[in-house]
Amino acid sequence: MGCVPKLKAGFGKLASLEEAKDVLFKQAPQVESMEVSLSQAVGFVLAEDVKAEINVPHFVKSAMDGYAVRAEDTFEAADSRPITLNLIGSIEPGMRLERAIVRGGCFEIATGAPLPEGADAVVMVEYTEQTCKSAAQPKHRKAVPILRQCRKASEENEVKIHRSVAPGANVVEVGSDIEKGKTVLSKGTVLEPGHIGVLAALGRKNIAVRRGVKVGLLSTGEEILGPGERLTPGKVYDINYWTIEAALRKENCEVINLGLAKDDTQSLKEKILKGIKLADLVLLSGGSSLGGGDLVGEVIEDLGKLLIHGIAVKPGKPTMVGTVEGKLVIGLPGYPMSALSNYYILIEPLLLKMMGGKEEPRYAEAKLSRKVASTIGRFEFLPVRLQGGDWALPVSKGSSAITSLALANGFIEIGENVEVLNKEEKVKVRLF
Repeated sequence: MGCVPKLKAGFGKLASLEEAKDVLFKQAPQVESMEVSLSQAVGFVLAEDVKAEINVPHFVKSAMDGYAVRAEDTFEAADSRPITLNLIGSIEPGMRLERAIVRGGCFEIATGAPLPEGADAVVMVEYTEQTCKSAAQPKHRKAVPILRQCRKASEENEVKIHRSVAPGANVVEVGSDIEKGKTVLSKGTVLEPGHIGVLAALGRKNIAVRRGVKVGLLSTGEEILGPGERLTPGKVYDINYWTIEAALRKENCEVINLGLAKDDTQSLKEKILKGIKLADLVLLSGGSSLGGGDLVGEVIEDLGKLLIHGIAVKPGKPTMVGTVEGKLVIGLPGYPMSALSNYYILIEPLLLKMMGGKEEPRYAEAKLSRKVASTIGRFEFLPVRLQGGDWALPVSKGSSAITSLALANGFIEIGENVEVLNKEEKVKVRLF
């Protein structure tokens, strides 16, 4: 008689999505901090609170092109009854001005230039009429400012003001953007381009961030081929490794390529142990279901402890979580859409937790383009494409189709207790 194959037990009780996250987060070590330059910092998580050591701006400046004035000198001005001020000088951005304004005088001033001492407002150039005795013709409102036409500034040059201004008009005050001593960015912030701008405004050259998580990544399966290998019947090119690697690099992770493991216990053990030695966690796809060649669960149990085998999510039920030598080993499903969808709902939050960040997903509201049935008891990840700003179009072609997510720009999170979403029902789309 031939050998009778060993039967595998079923999945048993599936962990809920929240239970799976809780298990992962409890096992997640926080990675160390490091210092990087501003040009390298985007996408990393801040490892320090950032307090402003200067005011931004640190001097009073003009918000408009026009004329710096003492506001009280303009109070009688009107379009039908303009007042005349003497033009004292011209101020450009970056200038250090020694002269103060005097009663009845004004300075031509460019946007961003410092206000002269004694000035407290700026009249926009549109509300002025400029005259220059050394020029052939007077310069009227909306003309190029007078000192760019006149040969020199002197008391002979005059500006007619057609509108009064209040103190502080068209002026940017000291510290109006960032106040010295205030915390402007908090530890745990994922640095976006706007945050880099804030750091630049404060004159920061380097910043402390959490380093990227080191992830040992491998694929499993006898049928898997690497890029460039000859395609033969029954074989498929590896999708999951390159998809997950791209997602990891987007989060500034360091990816350690552990190669491709065939359906062989010894090969799988060697690659997982190599990843444990080199990385913060090991991530693999395939081999996590119940087929005869699905060995990941057995290998994890042999090397360490299997914490979860199966999660109540759709797609992506055959997901494993275990520990080997105190480090996480996570087995994602072999189907490309299942692997990537579970990356978004499980691995991405885990990485953020390890880097000390806070999960802040972005959502958009839309109406569902068609009725969608769901499975009671399982969280469902439904990829959709937003169209016309108002509609969410389901684009799933099944767990094996990577184009389901390539065509999508977000997904709908359908709760475990939801059986159906109706056409035109308002939904929240979580954006990628």
